[in-house]
Amino acid sequence: MNWLRDNILKVVLGIFLLIIIAIVIVACTMGNKTTPDISEGYAALENRLQNAAIKYVNEHPNILPKTTDTIKKVKLDTLVNAGKIGKLHSPEDKSVVCKGYVEIEKLYEDKNEYKYIPYISCGKYYVTTTIADHIIDLETKNGEFNRTSEDGLYKFNNEYVFRGEYPNNFISIAGYLYRIIKIDENKQLQLISVGKTRDKYIWDDRYNYEKDRYYGINDFEKSRLNNSLLFVYENDNEEEGEIFITEEERSYIVEHDFCIGKRRIDDENIYSGAECAVTTPLKVGLITVNEYARASLDPHCNNLYEKSCANYNYFIMLDESNHYPFQTLTAVADNTYEFFMIDYEIYYSKTSSGKQLYPVVYIDEKTIYKSGTGTRLDPYIVR
Repeated sequence: MNWLRDNILKVVLGIFLLIIIAIVIVACTMGNKTTPDISEGYAALENRLQNAAIKYVNEHPNILPKTTDTIKKVKLDTLVNAGKIGKLHSPEDKSVVCKGYVEIEKLYEDKNEYKYIPYISCGKYYVTTTIADHIIDLETKNGEFNRTSEDGLYKFNNEYVFRGEYPNNFISIAGYLYRIIKIDENKQLQLISVGKTRDKYIWDDRYNYEKDRYYGINDFEKSRLNNSLLFVYENDNEEEGEIFITEEERSYIVEHDFCIGKRRIDDENIYSGAECAVTTPLKVGLITVNEYARASLDPHCNNLYEKSCANYNYFIMLDESNHYPFQTLTAVADNTYEFFMIDYEIYYSKTSSGKQLYPVVYIDEKTIYKSGTGTRLDPYIVR
C-alpha cells in the first residue's frame, strides 16, 4: 500500500499514456480504411464469367460462331452445371445471386479469333452496361437533356454529340487515349485519337489536268489518303512504317460509313449536310469539316468560317495541352485539287500538302463500360 501511495502519480500517468496510445492506434486504423470499390468487384465477376466461358468453349468448340455476323450465347447456368464456375453473388449483398451469360463474336472472317462479352445482372445492385448507355444515362435524366450551354453531350436528331471546351469525353481503348465525338443512332461511338500520327500523309499528289501541276485530285475514294488510312489501320510491321493502331485496339474497332461528300466554298451552313451526301465504309477515317464547327459552344459560331468557332471547342486542344492543324475528309466541290483544313480557322488547301493525322474510328455498340468518369486523368475504361 505504501508503494502504491508513493507512486500513485506515476501509475496514473502510465495509464493515461496507454489510453492515448490506444486512441492513436484506433484512429490510424480507421484512417487507413477505404471503401471497397464495388465496380471492381462486379468487374471481377464479369472476368470470372468470361474466363469460365473460354474454358467451356475450349472443350466444346462447336459452339463458336462460324461467321462475323453470327452471335453465340453461353448461359451462366450452363457453366455452373459444367463445373467451370460457381454461383455469382453480389459483392454488396451475398444473399443476391447474379444471373448472366456470355456472348461470343467472331472478329474476322478469315481468322479464328473471337471476342467474349460477359453480361451479369445482380438484382437492384448492378447490371452490365454498354459504354454508350452508361454515358447517355450519366449525361441525361431519364433520357432527357436539360443542358443548354455547358460542356457535355447534346442531342442532334438521333445522335448524341459532345460539345464545349472541356467535356468529359476522354476514353481509353487498349491503353490508348481518344476523345468521343459522338454516339450514333446505333450506339456506336465515334472516337478521335488524342495523339497524332508520327508520319505526315498527303491527301493526294497526282497530276491535276485542271491546273497542269502535281496538285493532286480531290476524289477521296481514289486518293492517297484513302490508302494511307488503311495503312494506319492495318500496319503491324515497323520496317514498313509506324505502328499506330494495335491489334487489341482493332478488336474494338468496327467498319463504319464515313462522310466523304464535297462542300462548296460558299456553303457556310454548318448543318447543310453536304459532307454526308456521299459515304464510304472505312475502318479509319478523319473528321469532316462541319464536325469541328459543330463542337463549338460559342454563340457567335453560326457559320462554318466564323473565327469564334475555335472558342469553347475541345478540338482545338485534343489532349488539353497542344494544338496541331487537322486534315479533314471533306474536299472542295468548286475544283478538283483542294480540300478543307482546320487550324483554328477553316480554310482550303491543295491536296498535295501533307500533315500528321488524328485518326478517327468507331467502336462496337456492345463495348462494355468498366470504369472512369471521362476526364483526362480518369478516362472511361472499357472491356
